[in-house]
Amino acid sequence: MSHCYECPMAKHKRPDSLAIVQRAIGRRITWARELVFPNQSECARLLGVDASTLNKIEKGDRAPSVFLILSLSNRLRVSTDFLLKGVLNGRTDGEMALRLAALHPELVLQQQDTAFHMGKNTPCDMPEPPRRPEGDHS
Repeated sequence: MSHCYECPMAKHKRPDSLAIVQRAIGRRITWARELVFPNQSECARLLGVDASTLNKIEKGDRAPSVFLILSLSNRLRVSTDFLLKGVLNGRTDGEMALRLAALHPELVLQQQDTAFHMGKNTPCDMPEPPRRPEGDHS
């Protein structure tokens, strides 16, 4: 029997801008996790997720759930802003912030750039909005 609608389980490729954000989130999770839990499997066990799931998230092949982001934030002593946007704000444990900045100097540069934009969403933390087609003046 054929249906006119798509199967809700069908997989669609994410737009490139979201895939870039997903990989960046995975990279920041890895950075923080390695400082607290060098063993990825042990971290996954404590979070209550399969080790292969955490591995896919860290590689950027899978998006973490909001609940996992909250759990990671708590266990890794970093803010959700750090995990999602790479911002080392006051909610990240001071020692963790120093260790992350020492290992990944690009975080400090991004922090300065974020301060320059005075908290506005920047291209590094928000995908670009869709553009109107040329000639569309609605």
